[in-house]
Amino acid sequence: MPGPQAGPDLNSKLNSDLNPAELISVVIPAYNARHTLPATLESLFAQTWPHLEIIVVDDGSTDGTAQMLAQYGARVRLLSQPNGGLARARATGVAAARGQWIALLDADDLCRPERLALQARVLEALPEVVMCAGDFDAFDDRDGRVSAGHAARYYARIGRARQGIRSLLRRRDPLETAWGEQFHVCHGPAYEELAHGNFMHPPTLMFRRELLRADQAGSFEDEARSMCDWDWIVRAARCGEVAFIERALIDYRLSASQMSSPRHRVRATVDTLRVAERICQRDPELYLRQLPLFLRELGGFCLDAADALIETDRLEAARMLLRSSTRFGCLDMRTLRLLAKLLTPRRMLLAARQRRGIAPAG
Repeated sequence: MPGPQAGPDLNSKLNSDLNPAELISVVIPAYNARHTLPATLESLFAQTWPHLEIIVVDDGSTDGTAQMLAQYGARVRLLSQPNGGLARARATGVAAARGQWIALLDADDLCRPERLALQARVLEALPEVVMCAGDFDAFDDRDGRVSAGHAARYYARIGRARQGIRSLLRRRDPLETAWGEQFHVCHGPAYEELAHGNFMHPPTLMFRRELLRADQAGSFEDEARSMCDWDWIVRAARCGEVAFIERALIDYRLSASQMSSPRHRVRATVDTLRVAERICQRDPELYLRQLPLFLRELGGFCLDAADALIETDRLEAARMLLRSSTRFGCLDMRTLRLLAKLLTPRRMLLAARQRRGIAPAG
């Protein structure tokens, strides 16, 4: 849940140490977020960094989100557009941002009071770093905090590494806040690591504005709606070093309505494969140099997609299964299990899911 609130003394100390003229733009895509967005905004109003531009992109909400935002007046810039998905909303917001630093946030998450100040500190102290993310805690509305240090659980790349994030970003330096508190940041080149899977949580991300230039990372693309962040982060990582703050920057709300919930599994698995193939096509030299690893990963993504599609689109599931073996050479016990599942009548699969208390896919 939210960390300690910032007091006036903390703000005055911050102003004496960091450059208050640096505007931070916070971009929040919002779709039917009327009930969660107020708490998200309050967490931004409590930030210790005083110069903020808060941009909310209402992505075709039907629950009165835009009308609710009217109460905040000039404190929040509202941009409205027809529903186009997360990538298009992010692209709209970052294009309108005026700050030299741009932070991302989701409409149901809560920022710790010092989040933006810590990230500004990193970007000022480490000019070679082009974007900075951090750890996060997870909570739900029923039980409160569910998991501290949730990044290692959420991202397999961190959780499986022997030393977690320190195995992925090899340099680790101490930095000190304006109020005398020390924190640690891991940083370094990470393009090749990120090409094999994301570990930079988008709602914790802050980056330099110049990354949006066409000759740098460019903006967010909406072809793979649920994986647009990974695609952009990999492009950004080619432009410089990345950093990861080893402390929770936000409280991440667990919700069935999120893109990360089970009901979005089909779309996510297909989009993951699409983005992974795009990464390989964009950098054929890296693809050929690490060919066995990429083939294993792409084959696995095909199997993930086949598994997710079996109940809703058996023909496409069969195509994914065939593709995993013929194109990527993935033929193992999991392939055989999925083939058996594909040949099982759908009514039997549904009955088995109901016995286990699992809702049908769709």
